[in-house]
This record gives sequence, structure tokens and C-alpha cells, in this order.
Amino acid sequence: MTSLIKSVQDIKNVIAESERPLALVPTMGSLHEGHISLIKAAKNECRTTIVYIFVNPLQFGPNEDFNEYPRNITGDLKICEENNVDFVFAPEAGEIYPDIENAKKNPITPPDKLRNILCGRTRQNHFSGVATVIKRFLDIVEPDFIYFGEKDLQQLHVIKWLIKEFNLPVTLKSCPTARESTGLAYSSRNKYLTHEQEVIAANLYKSLKLAKGNTRSGMFSINKSILESLIFLSPFPEIKIEYFEARDKTNLDKVADDAKHGFYYLIAARIGKIRLIDNIEVT
Repeated sequence: MTSLIKSVQDIKNVIAESERPLALVPTMGSLHEGHISLIKAAKNECRTTIVYIFVNPLQFGPNEDFNEYPRNITGDLKICEENNVDFVFAPEAGEIYPDIENAKKNPITPPDKLRNILCGRTRQNHFSGVATVIKRFLDIVEPDFIYFGEKDLQQLHVIKWLIKEFNLPVTLKSCPTARESTGLAYSSRNKYLTHEQEVIAANLYKSLKLAKGNTRSGMFSINKSILESLIFLSPFPEIKIEYFEARDKTNLDKVADDAKHGFYYLIAARIGKIRLIDNIEVT
């Protein structure tokens, strides 16, 4: 039986009586197969699993979809029940940010080389908001392990930095991107896509696979591989590319044009009003 907990004091009380190791699976709710894959990994490795559901106001910009972000606590609880989650921690904003104005003015700020690249170029406060909320939940829950998906690769690197910067006693676990049968990466925002848009969106992953194949064949440099993938996407005017880049696996630095492995291709694009991201590793 999954227990729903809403206050910081209550979650601390149950944690004090819970078996270790303890896993934390951070989410903003509207759970899907990607989240379920994280839950399954946590259940496989830990004695107690906590899923938090919190739509974090600090990681949304003024023109982003905070108010429209999908929320479905009833459906989320059902999914957690079906997957034997021990506790769902779903606090109100005031529990996490007793002084939200101070939190907005003094967020935890990752270094520029992580914060201002890729998604950070158009979402300026996003990764400060992510770092701030994850630090807050880690301080409250004090888990042994915390689970994230590799789809949000830049976020994953921010969390690695956060754990190292504050010397936090937690192990970060990264899990492979979960995908629909078409290859489209699962996202809470996918439910806003029409069927036609969803079919078109599947081409994002196809373009990543094309770039990887062209690079590994030795026929094309990284820049040429990216160009070929952009040409592949050009028949789909509905796809508005924000970036398509190659970044080093270990630190997200830019890579040499003749690199053949040890990096990721990453893409961000909008289809209608929906922003989607994805990546593929070139090993």
C-alpha cells in the first residue's frame, strides 16, 4: 500500500522508521513509462522507495508552462500503487520553500559551462531552479540513492555537479531513456501532441540515430553528420529546431569535429507549442 505524504515533518518521521537503502525518484508528476522505469530500478536496488511529486516553480521561466504543466495526482498515485512504491511525497510549495521569494533571489547556481549551454540558452533560470529544488529534497529525505533518466542529460550533469559541490552523501543512478514504440522519448508533455504531431516527433530520434550512424561509419565528420540530420528533418516544417549539437560524455564540453566516440548528440525542438529534447550516445 503506497502512502501519500504531504508535509516535511511527516516524511521525516516515516523515513526514520524505514529500512535502508532508501531510494528517491524525483518527478513533477504526470507519470509515464519513463518514470516507471526509474521506479523499477529503484525497487530492484533498494529496500524503501520514495517518489516525490512536485511541480517546481523555480525552474519555469515567465513565459513557460508552469500553470499548464500536466498534473494528475490521482493517476500518479495509481501508478505508484501498481509499482509498489512505498511513499509518495507530494508537498505544497510552502513546505519546500517556506520563503519562496528568498529562494528565487538566492538559488543554487551551477557553473556557467553547465548552466548556459544547450537548454540553458533559452531557459535561463531553469537549472538554478533544478539544483535548488533537488538540494532541498535531498536535505529533507536524505536518500542513499537518487534516480534520473538520461533523456534530460544536461540536468543529469547538473545533479552530478550538485552532489560533488556540496559533498552530499548520496549516489546518483542514471537510467536509459524509455521510448515509445516509434522511438519517441517518453515525456509528460507528449500527451499534448496530436496524433499527427506525435508521428512527426518520432523523427527526432531518427535524426539522432542517423547522425550516430554517419559518424561511426567514418564517412562524415560531426558537423557534416549534424548537417545530414538537419537535412533529414527539413521536410517537416512543424519541427522547429532549437539546437542539434555534439557534447562530450563526461563534462558536456564541445568536442572536436573529427571525434568518433565518447560523446552525445543532443537535440531540442518545438512541435507546435510543445518543447521536446532527446539525445543519443556515440560510443
